[in-house]
This record gives sequence, C-alpha cells and structure tokens, in this order.
Amino acid sequence: MTMSQLLRQLNENNITLSIKGEQLIVRGKNKTVTDPSLLAQLRENKQALIELIKGGGYVGPGGTFEVPPNLIPPACSAITPDMLPLVQLTPEEIAGIVSAVPGGVANIQDIYPLAPLQEGILFHHIMSTQGDPYLLPGQFAFDSRARLDAFLPALQAVIDRHDILRTAVLWEGVPEAVQVVLRQASLVVEELVLDPAAGDIAEQLRERFDPRHYRIDVRQAPLVRVFFAHDAPNSRWVMLYLFHHVVMDHTALELLQQEIMAYLLGQAALLPTPLPYRNFVAQARLGISRE
Repeated sequence: MTMSQLLRQLNENNITLSIKGEQLIVRGKNKTVTDPSLLAQLRENKQALIELIKGGGYVGPGGTFEVPPNLIPPACSAITPDMLPLVQLTPEEIAGIVSAVPGGVANIQDIYPLAPLQEGILFHHIMSTQGDPYLLPGQFAFDSRARLDAFLPALQAVIDRHDILRTAVLWEGVPEAVQVVLRQASLVVEELVLDPAAGDIAEQLRERFDPRHYRIDVRQAPLVRVFFAHDAPNSRWVMLYLFHHVVMDHTALELLQQEIMAYLLGQAALLPTPLPYRNFVAQARLGISRE
C-alpha cells in the first residue's frame, strides 16, 4: 500500500493522526482503529507519518489530511517510483515520461495524476476529431510594439510562478493520465503577417485560431499559445492567446491577468506565494470520492 492509499483509507474512515513525543497517536472508531491490516500499515509507515505530521499536518476527520510531499529534489538525476506518492508508476513508465519531456529528468519538478474534472476534460479533448471545446481564447490590443514586448515577459513570469502553468498532460504508455510539472516551460509565441485587405486583423486572428477547428498539443507545456500581428490600419498590435481548460478556468484566467498587471506595474513583490497545484489534486483524489 502506498502512502497516498494509506492516507485515503484513513481519511475515508475518519481517523485522526497526531504525535506525542515520538509516538503516533491514532483516534477514531474503535472497530476501525483496531483493524489488524490497518494497524500493520500504520506500524510500517509510522516514521514517515510522524515526519509528515511534524511538517505541520495531520490526517483528521471529515476530510482533513496532509498532502504527501513532493519528493523529487531540485538536482534530481533519476526519478524512482517512491518519489511519486500521488501516483503509481513503474520505472519503465517513468522512463517513458522522462523521454517525452524537453530537458529530460532535470526539467521535471513533479508528476501526479489528474483530478477527476481534468480527466473528463482530457477525455473530450482526445475524442474531439476537429477543434477543441476546452480551448479558452482571449484577445488584447496594444498601441505600440513596446507595450506588447513588455506584456510577453510578464506573462512568462506568471507562468514561472505557477506549476499548473508549467504542466503537460501525458497519457500514452501509462496506466492512467498524469500531469508532469516542468521546472522551465517557455511560452510559445508566434508573430503573423496578415494582409489588411483580407479583413480586420483581429478578426483574422480569431478565425485562424478558432477553437472550433484549432487544437493545441496538451503534451507540450505550457498549455498557452500566443499569436500576434500588426494592425496597421488601426495603428496597433493585436494579440490572441489560447489557454487550455485542463489547466485553467475563467476564474484562474482573471487572476493570471491581475498578476500580469502586477508585473507591469512593478508590484510583483506584493503577490502572494502561489499554492502548489498538487495540493488541489490530492484533495480531489484523496479527500472526496471519485464520483
């Protein structure tokens, strides 16, 4: 039984863990707490659970639990199954993931499964034969190239801040789809030269990258694409961006735009520390039923 499976079992049975000195204190219904198989797992994982609680968390009733930590060190040269507490993968499956990531193992920050809602989105993405119903488009206009050139590094800085924006989704060669957090994921930006005689530049961009017929590869992080063109008749630069809903919703998009503005205004130091997305995945996978 993995640590994540043990945490799930404790949570489902409303069992609270705490420590007193070096002793692991278990509280819950007597019948459940005295279950021999559970007691065996608690004894086997006692030290790991104590260290986990010392880090500031505990497994408690009503859905309170500690998220298993990310065990991949910054200078990791090889990822092993025991470094991935939220997902079960063989060494061969991990090797396949590493080979699919630009920069290999040195560029992998974390690997964990999809939340149930993400699984549904991925299903529809894979099943769609034309376009993608989960691409979120947005458009900006800049009165100068300098303003556009300032916006793009600010967007990259926000991507660097949030692990979900540096995440790729892989499903080939693994028992269940996983999301792989890259340490570095460079924004994909493409400049187009469009003819004003063919129509409004902004409208041309929207039509060319309309999600009804355009797709992005969710296996390549970041799941953001940026396209821009000079709109000479209107003396401006028009930019279209696409985010995939598997890593971003409308609320998150609003927050992202606020953070970009903070960078542009020189207020990035005031931004709060971002929460690891793995915490939300663990909550969805361990804290509530899949249904």
